[in-house]
Amino acid sequence: MMKNLNGKFALITGGSSGIGLALACKLFAKGMSVAILARDQKRLDQALEIVEKSRQNPLQKLIAISADVTDAKAIALTLADLKTNHGLPDLLINCAGVAKPGYAELLPLEDFRWMMDIDYHGTVNVTQTLLPDFIARGSGHIVNFSSLAGAVGIFGYTAYCGAKFAVRGYSDALRSEMKPRGIRVSCVFPPDTDTPQLAWENQFKPFETHVIAGSDKPLPAEKVAESILRGIQKDKISIVPGLEAKLLFFAATHLGGLVYPVLDLMVKSAAKKKASAQAAKTEKLSQ
Repeated sequence: MMKNLNGKFALITGGSSGIGLALACKLFAKGMSVAILARDQKRLDQALEIVEKSRQNPLQKLIAISADVTDAKAIALTLADLKTNHGLPDLLINCAGVAKPGYAELLPLEDFRWMMDIDYHGTVNVTQTLLPDFIARGSGHIVNFSSLAGAVGIFGYTAYCGAKFAVRGYSDALRSEMKPRGIRVSCVFPPDTDTPQLAWENQFKPFETHVIAGSDKPLPAEKVAESILRGIQKDKISIVPGLEAKLLFFAATHLGGLVYPVLDLMVKSAAKKKASAQAAKTEKLSQ
């Protein structure tokens, strides 16, 4: 159990913003050395300034790595350099991810591939590169990010759900293989979180998705990160931040098909609101 994080080393993909950045700050504040990996060097530089404020001692390493998790060959070279210059991480957090909602029939195949490449293959590329070293050492903690959309299908998120269900399945099987070897695997199922990613994806949400999600206020990234940190320290297999998310996750994983009538009612109600809004708009235009 990783209770004492002081002096340990964490690698966080997607660490330049959102939950990844919030986690970097909290882990650095616990005395860990932290490497954040993302594509945009400018955002990485800005993130370093933010994380630096949480420094606990001068021996902590704070590293920024500009890399694309979808490029397996480049990731292998990048992580080889990281191991040579800074050592093998004790904690790997695969937080890099994207989401673009939309009606299934209108989403281009390129969007399905894009989300699968970053959300799933990006997670696999980084994990599989470091896995032999974790096995040789006989320790390590891998934390992969699925989503509530990786526990139950959400209207408007066919492409994203496919990628996040894949992360969930990979993590579940990996946990079973790695536990006897001393390596822990956790999977995070965060709800809507107040991040730049959510702000970007909101513009693509179908009407029904906006209505269904409208009753849930996004959680602050800091609170989500705090919940994840507690889960890591307790070696939780599934980490679900937020009470409402926990309830939905429980329903999706314990109630079987009983969750679907509830979801269908929510979609039906949203569809009625859409029809009413369209009728009102048509009437206004005809006046």
